[in-house]
Amino acid sequence: MELKVFVKIGHRYEIIGWDGNELTVGINAPPVEGAANSKLIEILSEWLNIGKNKIVFVGGQTSRHKILQINIDEAIINNKLSEVPKLPAQTSLF
Repeated sequence: MELKVFVKIGHRYEIIGWDGNELTVGINAPPVEGAANSKLIEILSEWLNIGKNKIVFVGGQTSRHKILQINIDEAIINNKLSEVPKLPAQTSLF
């Protein structure tokens, strides 16, 4: 399953919320030499209780908006997402 993730730099390490389209994750690792990406994979693997090798970047490695391929049953991810606090959907300013 592909999962869109928005990374908030400067926050404690946590799953912040879900707006129905994108999961927001707080990371306090610098976006230098892949440190933030590595921490993101670590956070998601612990949250989903899976190995880090089951999470692969599909896009956005250098962006705060990332797309990840998570190789587990989609029902497991949807169940975990149902437990995440709901965030209001982001609206475009233009």
